[in-house]
Amino acid sequence: MYKVAKLIFKPRVKSEEEILDKIDAILSMLYKNGQILDNWIVESRDKCYIANVITTDDDSLDSKYYNGYILKEVENFEIDTEIICDDPMATDSCHCDEHNYYILAIYPNENSSPIICGNCGKEISLIHIPYIYKEEEHYSILNFQRTYNAVDTLWMDSLSDRFTKRQIVDHNSQLNKRGMEICAELEMKLGKPVYYLLCNPIGGWFEFEKNNKNLTACPKCNGEFSKIDNAYADKVCHNCRLAFYTVDDGTQQE
Repeated sequence: MYKVAKLIFKPRVKSEEEILDKIDAILSMLYKNGQILDNWIVESRDKCYIANVITTDDDSLDSKYYNGYILKEVENFEIDTEIICDDPMATDSCHCDEHNYYILAIYPNENSSPIICGNCGKEISLIHIPYIYKEEEHYSILNFQRTYNAVDTLWMDSLSDRFTKRQIVDHNSQLNKRGMEICAELEMKLGKPVYYLLCNPIGGWFEFEKNNKNLTACPKCNGEFSKIDNAYADKVCHNCRLAFYTVDDGTQQE
């Protein structure tokens, strides 16, 4: 389960402006490294600064997960960490020793990990996922997550709905092609199948009958689906590495 934690920064530099810039840079790097979630609060207290954060697991603030960027910046501070409590608004994360497959499921997530375990159906903290594209952080995954959520927000707010709907449901859209490229790169690094959750049908109650016709074959290759048991998807196309969920429209149409 995600944790509410404190990062206590005791600076080795003197300028307050420089201190705050470096703390903000470290927090941004920890987010891009999968060690904390986005959004944090920093307070000044005596001769130290305290960042209140949400971290992804019991040990995810450990220095063993630091990348080169973080190691360079933390030289300017003595840093102590303290886990305060479980995040009461978060669900438990994956603790499986093995993963038979993975799902890149951007749609249900806002700023937590979009990588889903194929065994337990829970989120896998990005600290347990290898970097892709020769990066030294999870920039591409997190940037795609922000982009996808921005498009989804426009769709939900009915702004440019024709364009945004196509980006979400069409496997040929630039947004979904980017997601599938990330899956392919992850699969090479992980050595296990990585499926992309394609939201077709799109879900939700807006124009329900129009937007929630469940697919009977893969829209990319027209092949048959295989059933899976996962919290985020119930059928996949092994050939195209696409995952889908069935919307309950009252008829259980397949």
